[in-house]
Amino acid sequence: MSVLICDNITKLDQNHNSIKNFSYNFLDNKIYAIVGKSDSGKDTLLNLMTAKSYPNEGCIYLDGKVLTNDKNLTSRFCFISKNTTFASYSTIKTVLKDMSKHFPKWDNFYAYELLEHFRINPNDTYLSLLDNQKKLLSGIISLASLANITFLDDTVNGVDIKDRYDFFNFLYKHHERYPRTIIIVSDFIDEIDYLFDKILFLDKGKLIEHFTNEEIKNNFRYLTGKSEVLKSLINGVKVIGVEKRSNTLTVCVRKKLNKDDVRKFQKYLIKISEVPVQKVFIYLVNLRELKEKKYEQIL
Repeated sequence: MSVLICDNITKLDQNHNSIKNFSYNFLDNKIYAIVGKSDSGKDTLLNLMTAKSYPNEGCIYLDGKVLTNDKNLTSRFCFISKNTTFASYSTIKTVLKDMSKHFPKWDNFYAYELLEHFRINPNDTYLSLLDNQKKLLSGIISLASLANITFLDDTVNGVDIKDRYDFFNFLYKHHERYPRTIIIVSDFIDEIDYLFDKILFLDKGKLIEHFTNEEIKNNFRYLTGKSEVLKSLINGVKVIGVEKRSNTLTVCVRKKLNKDDVRKFQKYLIKISEVPVQKVFIYLVNLRELKEKKYEQIL
């Protein structure tokens, strides 16, 4: 069992990467995504949840115990940050051997299986790897660690799209076989939305929303049609985003459309479609910024 509870934590950061009054329960064997801009506090939050730093206020608990930098607790984590590097002239098999000493549940066979798939020679030095191979190596270590809670910090950002697809497919299948808690920060959220049990939206250090993927698919919709026609049909509907191209208007509505809604929009040739996760995040952040400026109207 591994339940990580963040209880109203605040961490002030001079680099505008603060966390403010963050509360959330990360439950056992679930996969979470954290989405946010570069100043959202994502890096600070990951450091707090892995005991690399401590909150100014609030507390973090792992299975009911206050999280500290105790090896008995931190050995249950795997956090290979996007800035992690290894000794330049160490061979890959030496790196994996070192990792096996750190992670009690280390799966060496699986690590070598992934090296072979991604065409990484275990006898090569870390220095000789291409940038995308170094990122894949971090991802391979994260999966092979079998840690109770595994953090993926933009791990495969910049990796070729095919390798990125394969990596997350491995993650999905491996999680089915060895369930554990996985927390992912990624800029490719819409490529891998099938993975997540919960998606957290972070903005300026605050948790602004959290959804299941199903909730996003059910409760947000794009409506697209001729501007004047569509405007007349959405009076009173919660609109969170607007995109206009020539005489065509697309709005994102926060509403679960019933059969009558669908029939009404189809009658006037309004196209209805799903909204990508990243767009929902962008619209909600834009809406918050408008409200901060005391400007409520977006359409």
